[in-house]
Amino acid sequence: MNGFDIASYHPAMQPKSAYLHLTKAERSGFLYRIMSLDRLFQMFAERANYLVCPIMWEDPFENFIAHLQGKLPTGEVVELAQRFDFFGQCWTLRGGTDAMWRIYSPDKRSARIKVRLPDLFTALSTYAIGVPFIGKVKYLRLKPWAQRLVRSTSKPSLELLAKTFLVKRPAFSHENEVRLLYYSDRDSDSGRVYRHPFDCHRLIAEITLDPRLDKIQAKKLGEEIRVRTRYEGRIVQSNLYAPPKQFFVRLGASYAALVRTKARVSYERDLRRTISRPDGISQLVLPPL
Repeated sequence: MNGFDIASYHPAMQPKSAYLHLTKAERSGFLYRIMSLDRLFQMFAERANYLVCPIMWEDPFENFIAHLQGKLPTGEVVELAQRFDFFGQCWTLRGGTDAMWRIYSPDKRSARIKVRLPDLFTALSTYAIGVPFIGKVKYLRLKPWAQRLVRSTSKPSLELLAKTFLVKRPAFSHENEVRLLYYSDRDSDSGRVYRHPFDCHRLIAEITLDPRLDKIQAKKLGEEIRVRTRYEGRIVQSNLYAPPKQFFVRLGASYAALVRTKARVSYERDLRRTISRPDGISQLVLPPL
């Protein structure tokens, strides 16, 4: 594997704006990534993290800018030479929505890792021969945004090209995505993948399991992860579907005057049943309109 020559790296190589579209609070917060168990086990076994070329991303609109041609004032048609020398990895600022679990964990056997943003960026930049970036995705109409961004730039740079990988269509806004980006024309494993050292035991703050698993399945999966990775940190199941705690709503005096009954309606499959229990909770009967 190439690209791990730490002696050749110097902090001055980082651009001043390596953090793109991120607030000060977001720069010190946590990021999350849902991945298959195979990827998780590989990450621990090889103590490495992987970034891939954007051309490998599934959405055809993701990197359409990389394929665009430009026309100079002279009429000459040109392309951006370094467009295929970027690598990227997708994370999110959200802990995990229902949609994201269903998309990225179709078999319920995926896990979500939790890492601090500065730790993730440092793990990449420490060994970087090229230029690292990390930025929050904007959800915009792609063509108008691309034309506005490229044409309004007086000093084109790698940062400009990095920003073109930080835009998606509004339909994906629920992902609240952050992307780890790396530019290099020298160090990759196969031309489409860049691998860098990653201390999973130190950097991963928590591993979360799919909320749709039952308790027995979650316990077995957690034990499997412990055995395969020897991870000693927190392994929990997402509480996305956990029932809320019982709470009481304070009712006004007008409710006290309503008719009460001990008959309670319930359903058994599709059958409606009325059960009357003398010791049951009183049911208030609302008057008709």
